[in-house]
Amino acid sequence: MKSALTLDRRVRSVLGAIVIALSAAVIASTGTHYLSFLKNLETIAGDIRLAALQRPEPQSQDIVVAAITESTLSRFAYRSPVDRAFLADLLEALDKKHPRAIGIDLLFDQPTEVAKDDRLRATLRMMKTPVFVSYSNDPAVVDEDQRAYLDDFVPQEMRAAATLLTDPFDGTVRWTYGGESRAGEPMGFPRRALKAIGRDTTRENVELAWRPRPDADTLPFPIFPADALALLPDAWTKDKVVLIGAVVSITDRHRTPLAIVRDGDDGNMPGVLVQAQGVSQLLEGRRHPRMGLFSGLLIDLAVAAIGVGIGFIRQGVPGKVGLGAVVVAAMWICGLLGFRYGLPFVPLVAPTFALAAALWMTDVLVGRAERKQRQFVQGAFGRYVAPSVVKQLMEDPSALKVTGSRREATFIFTDVAGFTTLSEALSPERLSEVLNEYLDGACKIILEHEGTIDKFIGDAIMSIFNAPLDQPDHAARAVRCALELDAYAEAFRIRCNAEGVPIGLTRIGVHCGDSVIGNFGSAQRMDFTALGDTVNTAARTEGVNKYFGTRICCTQSVVDKAPEQQFRPVGDVVLKGKIDAVTLYNPVSEDEVTSGLLAGYLAAYNVMVAGESGALSAFRDFEKAHVKDPLALFHISRLESGIIGPRIVMEDK
Repeated sequence: MKSALTLDRRVRSVLGAIVIALSAAVIASTGTHYLSFLKNLETIAGDIRLAALQRPEPQSQDIVVAAITESTLSRFAYRSPVDRAFLADLLEALDKKHPRAIGIDLLFDQPTEVAKDDRLRATLRMMKTPVFVSYSNDPAVVDEDQRAYLDDFVPQEMRAAATLLTDPFDGTVRWTYGGESRAGEPMGFPRRALKAIGRDTTRENVELAWRPRPDADTLPFPIFPADALALLPDAWTKDKVVLIGAVVSITDRHRTPLAIVRDGDDGNMPGVLVQAQGVSQLLEGRRHPRMGLFSGLLIDLAVAAIGVGIGFIRQGVPGKVGLGAVVVAAMWICGLLGFRYGLPFVPLVAPTFALAAALWMTDVLVGRAERKQRQFVQGAFGRYVAPSVVKQLMEDPSALKVTGSRREATFIFTDVAGFTTLSEALSPERLSEVLNEYLDGACKIILEHEGTIDKFIGDAIMSIFNAPLDQPDHAARAVRCALELDAYAEAFRIRCNAEGVPIGLTRIGVHCGDSVIGNFGSAQRMDFTALGDTVNTAARTEGVNKYFGTRICCTQSVVDKAPEQQFRPVGDVVLKGKIDAVTLYNPVSEDEVTSGLLAGYLAAYNVMVAGESGALSAFRDFEKAHVKDPLALFHISRLESGIIGPRIVMEDK
C-alpha cells in the first residue's frame, strides 16, 4: 500500500510538471505574439544579432547599384527631380551593356523640362532590357495630378510599387512588399524585379533577410556612381540586375534593424539599397533565419521544463531565482553569440518568459506545499530539537518521515530522585520555579549535543539521538551528553540544597537499539516519539541506578558504539520482565581515569568475575583508596552476603 501511494504521488508530480511546462510554454509563446512589449523585446534581441552577429557573406554577384550621388547631382542646374536627360543617357548606355534587368527607384510624379521629360519617356519605351520603375497610387504619397502624371509617364507593365513595409513599433523596415493590395496598384518592387527576369514569386509580404557585409569595408552590393557607370567595363553590369536610385536624399532613407548598432547607410538606408536587399533575397531564395512557430514553441517548452526542474529543487526562493537567472544568462549568451557561429536564430524573450512562468507556477503549486511542510517542521521541532537540526529539516523536509519507521537510535532517560518529597516540601510556585530552571538547563545541554527532546514526564526527560536526522556518532554523542547532564545536575543539586531546596540527585539511563520512530497520534494532535522495547529498556536502565548507587548507566549496545569513551562494568543485569541479561556500564570521566579509579575498579571486578575468593578483599582495598565509591560498596554488599559473580537479577524495575 505504501509503495502504491508513493508511486501515485510520483505520477501526480510528473503529470503536474508536464502540465506546468506546457502551460508556461503556451503562455510565453502567446504572450510574445500578442503582448507588444514582449514582442518588441524579442524584435530588439533579433535586431542585435542581425546588426552585429551575422556571419559575413560574399558580395552579391547578381545586383549592381547605380547610385545618384552628390557628384552626380552637382553636374545639373537643379537637384530634384533628377535630370531626366541624364537618366535617358544612363539607360541607353546600360542597354548596350546587356544587364538582365534595370530598376529605377525614382518617382516620376511631376514634370521638369519638357524636352528632357519626353526623351526619358521615349527611352523607357524603346529599351531592349526589361525595365521597371517605382510607382505609387497611395493618396498619402501622390495627389490626383501626380498620379495622373505617373500613369502617363510610366507604362503599366513597368510599374513597381515603391512601398516599404515598416514596423509600427519603431518605424523599422522589416518586410518586402508584395503589392497589389489597392486597386490599380502593381506588384512590389522586388517582385517586379524577378518578374522582369522571368521568375514568378508569391504575393505574400516576406520578412527581410538582411544580407550582411563581407567585411567592415565592403558593401553587400557593388555600388557605382551613376555618372561614371557608362565608362565602366561592360562585364561589371552584364547579366546583372541594375538598380538606379539616389543615395544622397535625406527623405528617402529608412530605418533598418541594423540601426540598433550601426549608423550611416546601414542604420538609415537609402530606399534603393533597401529595395536591393529585397530583390537579392527573392532572387537567392533566402529566408529570414527566424525559427517557425512550432520550433519556437518546442524551445519554449524545453526551457519551461528547465524552469519546472529548478522549481522542484529544494532551495529557497532566492536560490531558485538565482539559478534561473544563471540559466537565462547562459541562454542569452549562447543565443546571441552562437548565431555568429551558425546556431539557429532562436527566440530569447519567449523562453525567458516561459522559464519565469514555469518557475512561478511550480513555486505556487509545489513550493507552497513545501513551505507548509517547513512550517510544520518548525512548529513540531522548533522547541525540542537543536536549531541546526531544525534548519536541516526545513531545507530538506524529505529527511523527516511523517509516519513511523524503524531505525536505530540512542535514548537518554533522566529522572530526579525524591521528586515527590520535593513537591511536598515546596509551594507550587517555588516548585514550578525550581523545576523550570532545572529543565531549562538540562534541555539546553541536550540541544547543544543535537539531541531531540521527546517528552517531559514531570521532572523526567526522554531524549533521542539519531532522529529525526541521521547522526553516525549518536551513541558516543549521547554518552557525552549524559556526562555533561550529570555534571550540570550535580552542581544544580548542590546549589539548591545549600539554599534549602531538597532536590535529589539526577539518575540517567542510556540505551541504543532499534525502535519505531515518527509522528503518532490523531488528526487533532500528533507527537514525534519512539515506540518499542528499546524505549522500555532505556527507561529501566535509568531506574536501576538507585540499586547500584550510580548516577549514569549505559547498556552494552551503547558501549559498543562509543569506543573512545571509558566505561567500567556494573554487571550482567536481568531487568525486571526480561529473561536475558544486559551488561550495564558506568561511564568514567577523564579525571577518574587519571586518578586510577578505573584501573583499580577493573582489577577488583575481574577477580569477582573469575570467581576467586579474593574478590571481597580486592573491593575492600579499592574502596579504601576511593572512599564511598557506589559500585564498590554495592559489590562489597553482595559479596558479604555470599553472592559471587557479575549476574544481577532485578526484582524491581
